[in-house]
Amino acid sequence: MTAHVDGEFDFFAPLPGQAAATPADGPAPLLRGQMGVPSLPPPGTNGPQGKASRWVKSDTTFGPVGRVVATICLVVPFVLLVAAGIFTFDPFVFGGAAIWMGLMVMGLRQVWQLVEHHHRR
Repeated sequence: MTAHVDGEFDFFAPLPGQAAATPADGPAPLLRGQMGVPSLPPPGTNGPQGKASRWVKSDTTFGPVGRVVATICLVVPFVLLVAAGIFTFDPFVFGGAAIWMGLMVMGLRQVWQLVEHHHRR
């Protein structure tokens, strides 16, 4: 920002000691203390990537213990509903088991999805 004589600020004027960039030159390099958009990696590279696994902990998933516990919590009610439906021959229990089976499949798919291993900073 440079101040003009009349007290207005010019946000797009070059800083003292910095030459004005022309469109042919491309964007002017950022000086220390200037804010700017971080540079993007070259096309075709997505930066550092880890190895995808179902057994690693990520920011949004638990580790292997959490996955096993979630699997047990999803499968046990289904088994109980099916067992209750077989012993009582109740169609409503089988209907509940069918609904739970759909929810269980969606939940297990999300629990056991591949995640990329990365190190936290």
